[in-house]
Amino acid sequence: MKKFVSASEKGQFIKWFLDQHRLKHKEARMLLEYILKRHHLLENISFTEKIQIKEKTIVISSINSDEPGFVYYYNQRKTEDVSKALGDLMANPTDKVYLVFNFFGKVHNQRYAQLIETPIEDKFKRYKQFQKYSSEADIIIEMISVRKQIDDALDQRNEHLFKELVIRMKELEQEQARFQKQNEA
Repeated sequence: MKKFVSASEKGQFIKWFLDQHRLKHKEARMLLEYILKRHHLLENISFTEKIQIKEKTIVISSINSDEPGFVYYYNQRKTEDVSKALGDLMANPTDKVYLVFNFFGKVHNQRYAQLIETPIEDKFKRYKQFQKYSSEADIIIEMISVRKQIDDALDQRNEHLFKELVIRMKELEQEQARFQKQNEA
């Protein structure tokens, strides 16, 4: 299942991109403007980070990128001819087209990241990794809390509470060691 990105959101980003960046390939601007003016094309466009060699994929780069200025992949072929891509869009307006943008700062650009389609498996892997980090962080936070409680128990000369807290601290240290072993594997 892929996340839904409206044609309006796609259009807003493309407009922003054209306003903020100079393109290496001037004709690529014309192609993006053509897409912007046709709502039905925007609905069939998906933003991606990986080139879909078997699918129609357009790669456009700003002058601040090390990537080629324009590349169009179609039918397992590759061309740098913008007119081929434009002609293909005109002739096949209902075909799915993938867009890859290369520009300085895209890694940190939330607006772009929200448009990117990522496969469900990637999201699941990230979720599992987040869960692991979250559990480990919870243990560290609890260890800090228990250390403070141990200090307070020592200040109050409460030997019974001190012994209970030391046992809890050892349990937490064992849990933390298990997490570290799992991360090394």
